[in-house]
Amino acid sequence: ESGQRGYLLTGREDYLGPYERALDDIGRQMEEARTLLAEKPEALALFWNVDALVRRKLAELYHALELRREEGFDAALRVVNTDIGMAEMREIRARTHEIQKLLQAQVSAELARSAQRSSNTLLGALMSGIVFAGLALAAYLVIVWDLRERRQLAARVQEQANHDQLTQLPNRRFFEQWLGYSLAQARRDGAPLALLFLDLDGFKAVNDRHGHKAGDELLVEIARRLRQTVRESDMLARLGGDEFALLAPNAKDGRELAHVAQRLLQVLDDPRQPALSDQPIGASIGVALFPEDASDVQGLFAAADAAMYAAKRAGKNRIAFYATAIAAAA
Repeated sequence: ESGQRGYLLTGREDYLGPYERALDDIGRQMEEARTLLAEKPEALALFWNVDALVRRKLAELYHALELRREEGFDAALRVVNTDIGMAEMREIRARTHEIQKLLQAQVSAELARSAQRSSNTLLGALMSGIVFAGLALAAYLVIVWDLRERRQLAARVQEQANHDQLTQLPNRRFFEQWLGYSLAQARRDGAPLALLFLDLDGFKAVNDRHGHKAGDELLVEIARRLRQTVRESDMLARLGGDEFALLAPNAKDGRELAHVAQRLLQVLDDPRQPALSDQPIGASIGVALFPEDASDVQGLFAAADAAMYAAKRAGKNRIAFYATAIAAAA
């Protein structure tokens, strides 16, 4: 399961070794189960039902892996991001439970005929095959679930190639992919979502006066402070240079978003912490809302960027909402 999930998330071929070995094991175990069930028509019929579902799920997984290899993360996500797998897993569990009941009855009959050793061997072999098939399906469904879970994927991003080497934050590429997924989920659930662009004010003066090494150290410290400030459900990323972005799902209203943005500004000038630099450091923050301001990744990026520049034009070190900025410019 970790190999399959790792490849879908990163595209690294070395993750496929465990996946390919598991396929060989699954095929061998299923063949053993089929042979042992040959004289139990009721259980064999149920087994073929389970076997068909297993093969279908493995084919879907193979298709997702091929899409990941040829077309990238988004194409694979569209294939596995579905609730159909959950329904199929419930069916697998139901059929497996029926097989188990038949096997238990068969074992009881064998025990009554004093064939305990052979019966236990039969049950162990059959259950091994069925459980392994169930684990294969569970692995597939865990992949789907992990792709849905913000916290699990956000935790993995620092371990993979989708993070900024300097700050260890998610990079622009990953952030855009995650925003696309989050928009699809928000659209499906009818939930709000906000994108905040944060561009540092005063960073260039630090670079010019103290050099790039000091600038890098400043970015690392700012990233650390921002990371400690955002909510658990938010995703913070470095887009490049002195630009950061924050994805804020399920914000109740503009007031809550303004509070989130204000905390980002305050942490850059927190009197309880050492000064970031001998130069004044602040930030201009632009806020764009889904679905009010835009409905896709490119539209939200453009709206948040426009709002951020409106904040700079208004005097820097402040927050601007896209709708308000557009109304003021009209």
